Amino acid sequence: MKRSLCAVALLGVLASPWAQAQTACAAADGGRLLASGCFQCHGTDGKSGAFDALAGDGQLDMLNKLNEMRSKGVEGNIMYPHARGYTSAQLACITLYFSKLPKP
Repeated sequence: MKRSLCAVALLGVLASPWAQAQTACAAADGGRLLASGCFQCHGTDGKSGAFDALAGDGQLDMLNKLNEMRSKGVEGNIMYPHARGYTSAQLACITLYFSKLPKP
């Protein structure tokens, strides 16, 4: 009985960041307007830009990468100022938008 309770508790802890990220966007357009700042480098479809394709990537993975970029502050990394320019809720909207696009 103890093991099953621990397993359920662990599952809840592991799933909560994913669930939170999935529901964190309150933007009526699903984050498209916020994501438009990414279009020049990553393409409007998230796959035809000069840099990494983002379309269809996991939202939590993208969100974790952006948060890491925000915290590291690597000089010369173009993503550092971009990631810092948004709130956590805005980044959740951006990553939700790209995660829902079809993968290349």
